[in-house]
Amino acid sequence: MKGNFGIRLYYILMLFGVLGVIDAVLTSIYTGINVGTLFPGIVGGIIIICVYIKLWVRKGQPLIQNSLARKLTCMLVVLSILSFTFAEVLIIYNSSSQEDVEAGYLIILGAGLRGSDITLILQERLQKGIVYLEKHPDTKVIVSGGQGFGESITEAEAMERYLISKGIDGKRVIKEDKATSTMENFTFSREILQKTEGKDINCIVVVTSDFHMLRAKLLARRVGFEPYGITCSTPISVRANSHIREYFALIKSILIDR
Repeated sequence: MKGNFGIRLYYILMLFGVLGVIDAVLTSIYTGINVGTLFPGIVGGIIIICVYIKLWVRKGQPLIQNSLARKLTCMLVVLSILSFTFAEVLIIYNSSSQEDVEAGYLIILGAGLRGSDITLILQERLQKGIVYLEKHPDTKVIVSGGQGFGESITEAEAMERYLISKGIDGKRVIKEDKATSTMENFTFSREILQKTEGKDINCIVVVTSDFHMLRAKLLARRVGFEPYGITCSTPISVRANSHIREYFALIKSILIDR
């Protein structure tokens, strides 16, 4: 009975591996290929290989022969699951929107392009930004994002074009087209504001996706902003992938981004 239960667990684990591969394929189709979209597929592939070796090559024998190493591996897996759960609770808790806050500047964070076309996630952010800008006609907007792999123009350029095509006055739009990370989004945007205003601008409203808001506010505060957030829903097709990627990105930002 115990052996059958263990085998079922491995089959469940293999199912998660297959789902990871499927998620990577679908997300790459919808948003383009990058390390983040491929990551669940890579992890899923590793899981599938490990389960295959365990069940059909080693015929149920332990993959790790040393008992201490097996225990340490199990502890690492448990700690990873607990830390992921804790991080997701924080991400969800901090995903509330503050759309009634009035600020002189709105910052819309980039979210990747397919060539020169905006992705579903970026379109959602831009639409939320348009609603805010129409409600606050004196607010200016910084569109922040450089040019990444598979992009024929900068994200800032694509965002500016989109906003103008939807009726936003181009004089209200400021491009920040060098950033390749969330930390750089805020660092470079702050430098632009210091040059254009001749002083520090602290209060800003950030537009980004719900899964990204916790980290966005964390990094905005690190460069001296007082951030408020307008969160955007994440398309179902990329939601799981986005949350998984954000877990690792959050750890990296906490430990490294300064």
